[in-house]
Amino acid sequence: MKYPRCFLSISVLCAGIFVASPASPQTAEITSKEAPVTFKSGVNLVPVPVVVRDNKGHAVGNLGVEDFQLFDNGKPQMISKFSLEKLVKDAAAPVAAPVSRAAPAPVSDGQILVDAKSNGIPDRFIAYLFDDLHMSAAELTYTRDAAQRQMDSSTHALERAAIYTTSGRQMQEFTGDKEKLHATLAAINTARASATKSLQQNSCPPMTYYMGDQIVNKNDAQALNIAVADAMRCANLTPEQRPEAVTLSQQAARQASLNGDKDTETSLDTLRNVVAKLASMPGQRTLVMISPGFLVTDDKHEEQTALIERAIRANVVIGALDARGLYSQTTIADASEPNVNPATVVQKGQFSTTEATVQADVMATLAEGTGGAFYHGTNDYDEGIARTAAAPEYLYVLGFSPQDLKLDGKYHSLKVTLRSAKGLELQVRKGYYAPRYGPDPAEQAKQQIEESFFSHDDVSDLPAILQTQYFKADNGDVTLSTVAKIDIRKLPFRKDAGRNRDDLTVVTGLFDNDGNFVTGVQKIIQMRLLDETLEKHADSGIALKNSFAVHTGRYMIRMVVRDSEGELMSAQSGLVDIP
Repeated sequence: MKYPRCFLSISVLCAGIFVASPASPQTAEITSKEAPVTFKSGVNLVPVPVVVRDNKGHAVGNLGVEDFQLFDNGKPQMISKFSLEKLVKDAAAPVAAPVSRAAPAPVSDGQILVDAKSNGIPDRFIAYLFDDLHMSAAELTYTRDAAQRQMDSSTHALERAAIYTTSGRQMQEFTGDKEKLHATLAAINTARASATKSLQQNSCPPMTYYMGDQIVNKNDAQALNIAVADAMRCANLTPEQRPEAVTLSQQAARQASLNGDKDTETSLDTLRNVVAKLASMPGQRTLVMISPGFLVTDDKHEEQTALIERAIRANVVIGALDARGLYSQTTIADASEPNVNPATVVQKGQFSTTEATVQADVMATLAEGTGGAFYHGTNDYDEGIARTAAAPEYLYVLGFSPQDLKLDGKYHSLKVTLRSAKGLELQVRKGYYAPRYGPDPAEQAKQQIEESFFSHDDVSDLPAILQTQYFKADNGDVTLSTVAKIDIRKLPFRKDAGRNRDDLTVVTGLFDNDGNFVTGVQKIIQMRLLDETLEKHADSGIALKNSFAVHTGRYMIRMVVRDSEGELMSAQSGLVDIP
């Protein structure tokens, strides 16, 4: 159908009701304001993902909320939200011919929006994150080759992969182009990690990040004594010069701690950025972290937990592969390394063993907390990549509002059990940090819209229809126009001073054929309707238009509508091909 030419620059029409711009004197009944699409997550409910496996390691998907018990700091909690998500979809159906969602008559110079669900839109996104800040050259070689074989063997036509590195030196955004992925993989190197290790080994005394943290932040007397003994040997100091050795050790510890903190913060930042990128992809989302592990000091545990929170809310599953493979649990310092003191080799080996375990904790915690697999302890990298790239078939998400929660930022341990164990094993996040301030309703609404926008799921609580058409100018420019038609008869208006009051937030955006977010716009429609106006135009509703300058290609359009009074939502996706 042709839309009326009376759509003004403000792009809002109420089929007879003029929607004025904010500066117009006719703003009494309906106004519109536009803002770029920006999202910021907030905290309102504590989500607890749970993977339940049988004795063969298979995910179980036949449990109900009554089967679970949840404890916060040992106190039982009421599970107020429960869902079972099937993360592994059935084999993709053959691509069907486009069909119209709203079935209006096609226009002569454009194409009507169609349903995206079985029409070739990417629905699985895997981000491979190589920790080149901490990996050795051998670890990179083995895991990189396994990752390439995994990407090349994928038969899922609608899968897209991306490659990132913790150093930020190499990156390939989501694509289905295998050659681009190959080139990026080949360009990854471990020069930064090698330089860091060389600096640690050649300092006097030699000092790892873990040992430095023990000395600087834990006041570990044994670690300091080992470092002092090493310093006296490498600096050729006499027993009378022990105070100088103490100073050298403390300086080396501070420097190692400073350098390690920087690399850890960079790695956590990269993880946050990759999770945020995945959160914007409209489908199943998996992050494969390939790393030998790294130290997350006590002051950064809250950042790690916040990262898990963000991944859970964005439905991002994090799988982790220990790039060290099968390594010795009784690591002894290599006597051929510079500055090795034979007198402290055994003691330092004990610290190295603990360090290896602590470094793996970050991977185990991220995987356990988001429902992913942590693969470690073997050299079968192909199986490791395959397992960590595959989301569990079933994922339970339990939600609860903590009883008598104090806004003090303290850590809370979590525990989930089954009322009847039945030989099943549970994978659950370990805990969360209490917020330091109360939930903001505006941020909660923004988060709700964000989660729905970056999703494939349809929501129809609020009656709305999305339609589109495109126009090609003589010079080749293409304009894609979308129209959101909203039935105002079903809106829960609130009577206020003789007016019918409600606000609509409408977010419309485009994704390209690889699922990458292209552009979007948010508009807020403020309605203060008189009774006669509402009655007169109840049947015609509201039509909201947006226009986007695009190129030829395939696009998915996503629309989310939310009202402020009833907190009802509508969410729809559609596909358009522009030749």
